[in-house]
Amino acid sequence: MKVRIKSVVKVVSEEELIIIPLARKGDFIEALNFYEDIPGGRAARLVIIHDRYDEIKEEPTPLGIRGGKTYIEAEGVIEDLDKIKALIPIDRVVRSKAVPLYVDIQLLGDLDTSSKGVKGFINYISRYGRLDFSKLKRSVELEVLV
Repeated sequence: MKVRIKSVVKVVSEEELIIIPLARKGDFIEALNFYEDIPGGRAARLVIIHDRYDEIKEEPTPLGIRGGKTYIEAEGVIEDLDKIKALIPIDRVVRSKAVPLYVDIQLLGDLDTSSKGVKGFINYISRYGRLDFSKLKRSVELEVLV
């Protein structure tokens, strides 16, 4: 995926979510998130994380974060989601040319299970059980234009 990061972004909300890191380029990480788009939903979406302090490891293991959310333009979202769908089961995907960017992140141990970015992952695990997400490592590439 190719993303364009603007020097000034407006944070529209703060959100908690569970991510699965997929690719890193500098301070930015492309990650998979399952989002509760409808009650019981588990739509897969790609998100970008600004990991300024190198807190997130590049291993594709689920972890909880909280951060300010904004949206940025992206190219190649559908292609990356197709690569991921070839490796793990996915019912629905969020196809968009704008993806969420999370800034000022915090790693979380305890999560708000009412957050749509957390509930979607819980719904996914309820449906498919624990999967080996390690096969997602290096499945996609991230290109960042600043």
